[in-house]
Amino acid sequence: MFHKNENIFTRHKMYRGEDFEEELNDLFNKKYQFRFNSEWKLPDQECWFSTAPWKVKVLESLKSKLNFHKSQLNDFSIEEWSSHTRRRNPAGEVGWKIRCLVNPEFLTQAWTKFYECACTYEIVPKEAKISNKIVSLHLCEAPGAFITSLNHYLKSHHQEMQWQWVANTLNPYYEGNSPSNMISDDRFMFHTLDHWHFGVDSTGNLMDWDNSQAIIKKARSLGKVLLVTADGSIDCLQKPDAQEEVTSPLHYCEIVTALQSLSPGGTLIFKLFTIFEHTTVSLLYLINHLFKEVNIYKPVTSRQGNSEVYAICLGYKENVNLNNYISILKSTYGTDLYSKTALFPLESIPDTFLKQIEECAYYFCSIQCQVINNNLQAYLMQKNIALHRDMKKIRTIVASEFIWKYDLKPIDIEKEILKGILHEENKINTNPRYHRGSFTERQLYSKMSLKEKLKNLNAFLQAELLSNPLILINEPIRWMVKEENLKLNPVFTYGRPLQKVNSSKFIFVPIFKLYQQILAEEEFMEIIAYKQTKGQVKMTLENEISKVLTLPDIKYKDSYNVYEKNCFKSLLSILKELEVGESLILKNFNTLTHFNVSALYILSKTCFEKTGFASCGSIVLSNLQDKSLSNLLEVIDAECDRVRNDRAVDVLNTLPVQVTNVGEFFHNIVFYNNTFHRNKCMEYLYTIEQSL
Repeated sequence: MFHKNENIFTRHKMYRGEDFEEELNDLFNKKYQFRFNSEWKLPDQECWFSTAPWKVKVLESLKSKLNFHKSQLNDFSIEEWSSHTRRRNPAGEVGWKIRCLVNPEFLTQAWTKFYECACTYEIVPKEAKISNKIVSLHLCEAPGAFITSLNHYLKSHHQEMQWQWVANTLNPYYEGNSPSNMISDDRFMFHTLDHWHFGVDSTGNLMDWDNSQAIIKKARSLGKVLLVTADGSIDCLQKPDAQEEVTSPLHYCEIVTALQSLSPGGTLIFKLFTIFEHTTVSLLYLINHLFKEVNIYKPVTSRQGNSEVYAICLGYKENVNLNNYISILKSTYGTDLYSKTALFPLESIPDTFLKQIEECAYYFCSIQCQVINNNLQAYLMQKNIALHRDMKKIRTIVASEFIWKYDLKPIDIEKEILKGILHEENKINTNPRYHRGSFTERQLYSKMSLKEKLKNLNAFLQAELLSNPLILINEPIRWMVKEENLKLNPVFTYGRPLQKVNSSKFIFVPIFKLYQQILAEEEFMEIIAYKQTKGQVKMTLENEISKVLTLPDIKYKDSYNVYEKNCFKSLLSILKELEVGESLILKNFNTLTHFNVSALYILSKTCFEKTGFASCGSIVLSNLQDKSLSNLLEVIDAECDRVRNDRAVDVLNTLPVQVTNVGEFFHNIVFYNNTFHRNKCMEYLYTIEQSL
């Protein structure tokens, strides 16, 4: 361990020359500061959201220029291009160097980006320094690295600071959320769930006004909120030329939530992308009136070739009477109206402000275009050894400079949020966001014939799934035994009823994605429904089984929550008929949702001697030992009935995720789902192939 006052190593002087010095300075100083003009005035309230969207000619020209450069990447596969740009990333060794020398808690690229923001600007307000108290709110925060980075910064620079925090993000435990918009990595969240707020409907959707208000109330209940961060984005893979338009409604919701949460003097840090559209221009004009200082900053560890930048807004003004504007801000919050009308009329925005917007947009657009060009040239000159040698030198220097410039040192494990738990677990994210192929290939898929689509899906099945046997149940049946004297008490989670299962913590993402992709094709669905084979693999145990419960498939247009609760009642009904010593086979029991997994946990851990997960797609509950313990399921059923009449609320879970989502039981559920859905994909694709 290093002493507190000792720098880890001296500044890296090796390979330095004027060229490298200038490049280094450019890399660490990609920033723009707005210069507020006292003559600028906010438009009268009746002008807000009163005009059609508008465009600024100079910004449209910059947008076309950037999209031209980005379009040159359309035919590169994501995997191939990402690999190339990773090697070309000047900050590519920063994370590795920090891990070796500092080993902070939950180090990710987001961790380093936030640390840069914290060290480059005075993000801790004066009031917090004087009182030694700060409350922070983190919006769209998953997986949580801004929080661990802030903790490291505070423990290094403000050691006496009393800090409380609350975070929001799309809930990875809510199966109705789309995996393309949600970060499902819960390694940090799992241990800090009490600090996370998913709104009144448990979805975590910040674009819902009621959720936003609940999150604000929670944050302000902790004290004066003096720091808000917002790191939200939306998957733009299918619309790479419209990233700003796609993400701006989310950024609006983040900013409106932040402005209602912040106390005077507070700091707001939010991610944005390009600055070409009326939405961003208007928001920045508003922000410039509400904060004493507004900066746009691109950290060195933010990928050079993307449009990501951060707005660092310092000194929330005291004379802001936001209540006057709440009703008008609410009117477009999370609605289509936000994109269809302009926040401010173009004529209400002074030319002097537009000039600064154009300067800022030009500056960051030029950087991105230059990087794309350089990366393309480097791709075409991959055999140029000198080019690679220079990049290796730069990467070494940048990594050393990062640690020296920001005075990064280790902190004691006791000062970490989780006191070393994440280091001990050493978990990797088993379900990262998953994309493949080039933009052109993804666009072509939608225009393919059914035979071409089938060939494409079969190739994916062979390449990704059948080549990874470690995620499947390979034996006929995998057993686990009950726990003696285990006490379980229901802990109900309520929220928006599930219309459809879009994601799950209990399955390997690529398998479920393929399964969903097959069922998304209406023609495929018709073939499957008409010709689907009903034969099941006969289990050798079936003669010893007292009862079999075969649950129906969900009908095409049924709401999932209704189907799930009906299946639960069928399960309860057959359990009442079961005698001690008897066994039950469950067929077609959906184990993707926390509600059903919790029910199965209760049965397998307390009621039956052992539980078997069969590779053929059945679950065996063997030898009922204590019938009275299944009474807990009746308590759950009664609670489901109680909320049934409220169409806005359902019981989503009945046990804490810290109980069900760990250990042997959790791994068996994941392997069972992987196997079941892999087999379903194979069965469906075979059925379709025979029909075409």
